[in-house]
Amino acid sequence: MSKENPKFNVGDIISFSRGLYHHWGVYYGQEHGKHYVVNVSGGESNSKPLAITSKLVKEELNKVAGKSAYSVYKELDKHNEPRSPEQMKADMDKMIGTKIKYDPFGKNCQHFATQIRYGKEISPEGESAAKSVGKNLSDFRAEMDPFSAFGTE
Repeated sequence: MSKENPKFNVGDIISFSRGLYHHWGVYYGQEHGKHYVVNVSGGESNSKPLAITSKLVKEELNKVAGKSAYSVYKELDKHNEPRSPEQMKADMDKMIGTKIKYDPFGKNCQHFATQIRYGKEISPEGESAAKSVGKNLSDFRAEMDPFSAFGTE
């Protein structure tokens, strides 16, 4: 997709290619001649590698993309009905600035994007990554965080 003249609609899921994975955002709209997306950004990690607190932010599309290629992702539209642009934009407005617990397998940026677009969390990329890690993701998590079995934070 051309970075100079992108064709987006409010609520489109934007896929940013990062090599081994994709980053996901939702097209917010154009302001002052610039395109914006809402996405999961940054992260504050505690001692648990898979417990990261991130924030939902509205950023310029080109800032999020950096040198990455990006495109509109509508593959999930085949089996899921997109909500109205008004519903999607209202939800994004409510969520901007919200902190979330990020989990690359169970609560990632694709989950956020599909929650906005379809009203439900879907992440084929997260599911695929979880399968490649192994059948027992909970065992993996426990290995990464030996205190998780005790239910401590």
